[in-house]
Amino acid sequence: MSYKFQKWYYFWLFFLFLACEKDFIEDDLLPNVPREDMVFKVKESTVIDNQLIWFEIDTEADHTFLIFDTDSNSTIAKQTISPTIGINNFILYTKALPTKKLQLQLILGGEIIKSTFIIVE
Repeated sequence: MSYKFQKWYYFWLFFLFLACEKDFIEDDLLPNVPREDMVFKVKESTVIDNQLIWFEIDTEADHTFLIFDTDSNSTIAKQTISPTIGINNFILYTKALPTKKLQLQLILGGEIIKSTFIIVE
């Protein structure tokens, strides 16, 4: 190989190496938007243990999560939370829940304000 060809060859090899390198984006530069879907904006979703669910709240009063079995008309789990106004998240633990379709309700002052179905896996 001639010197001129080697110089050309190594230039393009180095150029391709740099072009294929993964871009570095700092976490501080990324927008602070939850990547998960809002759980009450869909009719049905599949959940696993320790899953983070997102929901939006309009008031700062205490809200209650209720997991309801529609087949037997019974409450399976109930949790009271103190959210802030805006988008909130909640970790859903499903190890003790039956693996079937259940209803997840958000209750404020005894009234169901949001509801969706979850399929526990």
